Amino acid sequence: MRLSKTLAAGAVALTALVTLTGCGDDGGDAAAGPLSGLPQANTMAELQKFITGTGAQCSELRPSDVDGMIDESKDPAWSIKEREVCDDDLILLLIDDMAKFQEATAKAEANGGFGRDFLIGQNFALTAVGDEASQLLMQGGLTRMSCNPGDRESLPTGFTAKDGLAKGCFTTDYMPD
Repeated sequence: MRLSKTLAAGAVALTALVTLTGCGDDGGDAAAGPLSGLPQANTMAELQKFITGTGAQCSELRPSDVDGMIDESKDPAWSIKEREVCDDDLILLLIDDMAKFQEATAKAEANGGFGRDFLIGQNFALTAVGDEASQLLMQGGLTRMSCNPGDRESLPTGFTAKDGLAKGCFTTDYMPD
């Protein structure tokens, strides 16, 4: 009798533990997704603070007509919430829906080559970054996103590649020169 009560109590405790921790197929997939562990920023001020915290330059944050992602930032298909430029060479994009952003990037790449590399966090993307800044940002936790199949095929051994949120896109810890 005592054994059956102990087993019943154990089963109840296990059921409660699984329910509270969200264990199971869905929770596991979400935790292991391509964006897990990446930094996030909900405002441009948070993004600027993240960038400077890595040692990369970002002293003047402002709207600008610096070429790059101007038209895309106005197109809802890209899901860009806000676009700013930092020091006239770093384009910062806050993203509402990263899957839509990757889909639009993949579509642009398939339609003649987009030719842009992005460093991404969970809900932002950066482009037009110099080599030194790119390395600092990647050491700070960002990953490089590409939707160019040739990039994945030419990835040197020892670097990781994770499938992205859109077909044809992937993220990697490799930054070409």
